[in-house]
Order: sequence, then structure tokens, then C-alpha cells
Amino acid sequence: MANDQNYTLGRGKLYFGRFAPGTMTPRGERYFGNTPEVNYTAEAEMLDHYGSDEGIRELDASVPLQTNRTGNFTCDNIDLENCALFWFGDKLTVTTTAATGDTQTITVEPGLFYQLGASEAVPTGARNVSNVTAEMDPGGTPVSLTAGEDFVVEEELGRITFLADGPNSVTEGAEVEVTYDVAGSTQARVVSGNTPIEGALRYISYNPEGEQQDYYFPRVKISPNGDFALKGDDWQALPFNLQILKKPGMEAVYIDGRPQTS
Repeated sequence: MANDQNYTLGRGKLYFGRFAPGTMTPRGERYFGNTPEVNYTAEAEMLDHYGSDEGIRELDASVPLQTNRTGNFTCDNIDLENCALFWFGDKLTVTTTAATGDTQTITVEPGLFYQLGASEAVPTGARNVSNVTAEMDPGGTPVSLTAGEDFVVEEELGRITFLADGPNSVTEGAEVEVTYDVAGSTQARVVSGNTPIEGALRYISYNPEGEQQDYYFPRVKISPNGDFALKGDDWQALPFNLQILKKPGMEAVYIDGRPQTS
């Protein structure tokens, strides 16, 4: 017996197939992770015509001029692939080669933090450092500084700070040469860009109540939509906008019911 009242409680999973560079071919679909909200909006701009030969004008024709299809969703799976979409970027794997005896000279302000190994080529600096030593006034009469008393190092993060009240009284403006080793490693990184990401979007419904209806959007642009709270008292969530476009040779939206076998 057919159900003439399809009351639906919406649930489902969202997948994105990013286009391969220079193409409109999805590379395969990646599950976004949990998406507490997924919304779709359609608006049509109409051109109306009114007959005005007699009496009051009456609407006698209306044709569509354009259709705008957009959407938005929120994802609370804060992995770097999703972060890359939010910042118009790519997720990369960065390989660091082990190094021994790297040095840099710092003009010190006691109490401030300094990132070891930072440069234009390596903006975020070195991580996993060890065997850190520091020498004040290396060009004059050098003074060896004592770890834990004159300076403190966060080895995993590669950060160092100098203490004014240590036994060697590191003063503001002092030149300090820091020497350290760097462990070989790999790490994930997102580098921001400035172009919205295009691909195919698929929504597969898992409704606890109501018929299952699956949505496919052959071509969408994904862009950020509002705040991403790095700190707060709630779960982090990434908000996104969707611009739904027509892919050549296809329609903008396909909605499938589940197939029924006889």
C-alpha cells in the first residue's frame, strides 16, 4: 500500500569528489564526516507579463529568467582535508630531513618566545628539536647559557624562550646563538589558496523516518561560510557554502529514490 504522507526526519552522509586538476572529473568521493546541518536553497527569477488592454492589468504570462541553486552545510569532523576546503587550499605531506648542528642567532627580549628554524622557505619552523644549546654574545666574550635556568625549550614544537632572572642574566637586546638537532619526520600541512574548490557532491540519506532519497550534484563550488571557532566551549565546526552549477551535458541536481525490486 502506497504511503500518501511521507513524513521525514532527515539524516544522511555527505561525500565530495574533488575534481582532478584542470578537469571536471571527480577523483573519487571522500566522506566529510559528521555534518549536523545540510541545507539546499533554490530561487527563480521570473519575468512577468500583464495584459493591459482593458480594466485592471492581469498577469497573463510568466517565464523564468534564471535559477539560482545554493546550499550550506556544517561539518564537525575537523580533519585537515576539510580544513583545506575551508581555506581554499590543499592538504600536503611535508618531509623533514634530519639535521645536526643547525644554528641561528636571535636578538633576545627575555620572556618572548622564538620559533627555531623559521624562514620564508619554512614559515612554521622546525619541530622535534633536541640537544639545544645557547651561547650569549657569540661575537665577543661568549657565555654559555644553562637550559632550564637561562632558557626553556619546547622540543616537540621547536620553541625557545629566554629568562631574565637566570644565573647569566640574559638582557634585552643580547645576541644569542642557538644550536640544535632536528629529527627526520613527516607531517600533514594545509596551505591556504584563493580559489573555491570544485567537485561533485553526493548526499546519501539514512532517514530514521520517511523514504530514503539520495541527492547528487555533479558540479559544486565549496567556499567558507562564517566563523570557525579555534577556541570555545562547544565542539568545533566548519561552516561551508555551496554554489550549485550545471556541468556540461548534465543537469544541476539529481534526486533518486531507492530502487524497488519485484
